[in-house]
Amino acid sequence: MMNNLPFISPAYRSKLISAIFSISIFFIVYFLLIMASLLLIFLLGYGAIKIIAIHANYFTVLASLGLFSIGLVVFYYLIKFIFIKNHYNNRHLIEIDRKLQPELFAIIDEIVAEIKVQKPGKVFLSPEVNASVSYNSLFWSMFLPVKKNLTIGMGLINSSTVGELKTVLAHEFGHFSQRSMKIGGYVSQAEKIIFDTVYNNKDFENSLKHGSGHWAFQLAGMVSVGFISIFQYILKFFSDFLFKNNASLRKEMEFHADAVATYVTNPKEQTDSLLRMDLSSEAFNSVFMFYAESNNKYLPENLFENQTLLMKIFSERNHHSYENNLPKVGIEDLRRYNKSKIEIEDQWSFHPETDKRIEAIWKNKTKNCPENNALAKSIIRGFDEICKALTSKFLTLNNIKNIGEVVSTNERFLDLYEEKYPYKSIFSDFNGYYERHNPILENVEELIYETSESNDFFTDKKVSLVHEKAGVETDLYVLHQMVANPKLVRTFKCNGKLYKASEAKILIPRFSKELENIQSEIKENDKTIFRYFYHKADEANRKILLEKYKTLAALDSEYDVYQDSINNFIPYLQFMMVILPVEEIRKHRSSLLKNEKIFKETLKKFIEESRYKNFLSLDDKRLLKDFLDSEYIYFNNYKYIQKEVDAVFSLINEYQSILNKAYTDYKIQLINFKAELEKIF
Repeated sequence: MMNNLPFISPAYRSKLISAIFSISIFFIVYFLLIMASLLLIFLLGYGAIKIIAIHANYFTVLASLGLFSIGLVVFYYLIKFIFIKNHYNNRHLIEIDRKLQPELFAIIDEIVAEIKVQKPGKVFLSPEVNASVSYNSLFWSMFLPVKKNLTIGMGLINSSTVGELKTVLAHEFGHFSQRSMKIGGYVSQAEKIIFDTVYNNKDFENSLKHGSGHWAFQLAGMVSVGFISIFQYILKFFSDFLFKNNASLRKEMEFHADAVATYVTNPKEQTDSLLRMDLSSEAFNSVFMFYAESNNKYLPENLFENQTLLMKIFSERNHHSYENNLPKVGIEDLRRYNKSKIEIEDQWSFHPETDKRIEAIWKNKTKNCPENNALAKSIIRGFDEICKALTSKFLTLNNIKNIGEVVSTNERFLDLYEEKYPYKSIFSDFNGYYERHNPILENVEELIYETSESNDFFTDKKVSLVHEKAGVETDLYVLHQMVANPKLVRTFKCNGKLYKASEAKILIPRFSKELENIQSEIKENDKTIFRYFYHKADEANRKILLEKYKTLAALDSEYDVYQDSINNFIPYLQFMMVILPVEEIRKHRSSLLKNEKIFKETLKKFIEESRYKNFLSLDDKRLLKDFLDSEYIYFNNYKYIQKEVDAVFSLINEYQSILNKAYTDYKIQLINFKAELEKIF
């Protein structure tokens, strides 16, 4: 790398040293375990020979074979990952070259020359909304100077300008310049070892315990599993240490790659692309999920056309402006919903938080190259044909069959999408004030005697209060968790200040007081809102408004009763989801039947006495009453009665859905009624 490009930071260097140290420790430990298993083979083999030498007969030979097999099994357990094939393939990718895409390769060549790195071995187009660097062989990358490959997501190209795409590619070539990428090969091998020895070992253990009918080999298998459990504990302990250090290094690698990209491009396009990434991904994933959930009824011709449409719709709903024919997402949009003041570093995440990356980008050294606001898809030759080909490959990759109606236009897709996922105006009406807030007012009749002329109750400041309340509630929950589990984390930040986990209890009174103040302010605003609408409405609408507020308050007061009933009953069902001895199943069933009576009593009140009874359909009532009238026993003659087990789990899911839907639908009714009143005013 040239001297004028960003150097690695002290934090990067420190994390790199830690990662190298932890990888070295892991493989040393793994080597020692292999040596221990070989020593086990020698000692047990020697013992087996001695047993036969003392007295050779059928039983001693059998015992000797079992003893010797323990060492062989433990050794095989440690190396079996070598024989497990990697099923990854790149059939969902399209390889391109400079003859097919000269404009794209011109950008790649420019960045390569600027950063002074090796050209990519191969360049692929993928369906995803990202770009990445990879090796053909992670294994050989540990020992040889293997060329890196570049993969560019068509979902990314479809939602970027040329300048923004260049910043993303510059970031990836920043990774090309990092020698520390080689560490990824070692970590990947460690991950493979860990996965196949610690997490993907149940079938192997069961075959050892039950694979042979002979008692001698079953006993040998059980002893082998005992040794394996010890080795698993050791590997798991050191793997946590390895992966945390690697994650810390990967974060610093991201910051450094960002710094390289900032230097050779400009921070504005870099941050614009980064801020839009989540919206673009959400649009693409929503399109895919629509087709996946249609159960082969519909098939997309071009996922990326649909992605463009949903980006526009989501932008309108979230009040994002458009710039250069793409959504403009601001940093304040990231922070709109997240008002949490408690920061706990995710030690397992490979990427820093977006806001921290953006903050660092604006501080980076840059040449501030001119922007290129042309759409990135304009430089891709045969863009539509490639999109259709990648759509087909992506569907095949995800096992979606090539049947059903082909949706070839955005108009048809929009009709189908809005039919399946109708948009609730609650998310946009009144500046989104009610999106995360329920307007619950007790004794609402007492408010009708006061008037209010103010109409500034849906300003950004008022809406922010709702999000602040959610943030404080989250912070309080986290603080209480840290008090209850002091070993959960070592340190955390509050408003940028570092605290020890043991200091969490000091902050709880402060946050509790803050929550009370915010709740009080929101409550006063809700009262002002009610008075405003009530006194603006005519007599008939006043009665309707008053009744709707009273009904929602009643539904809210009863909601916790029925939700608690569900939450308290579910634990008594969980024994049916695991394998247990018959006697233990009978004990759990006895407890279930006892608590089922309590659950049914509450369910009966829900159907016959609650305010929710008026919102139950005939099908809802029939479903709930069928369960009330049932006399399930769940288990008989040493096996579960599957029909009854399925019925109770289905009932719980439907009951929860009915409860949530009734509450939400009525809340929407109230909001929609107020929206209609506002039009009249």
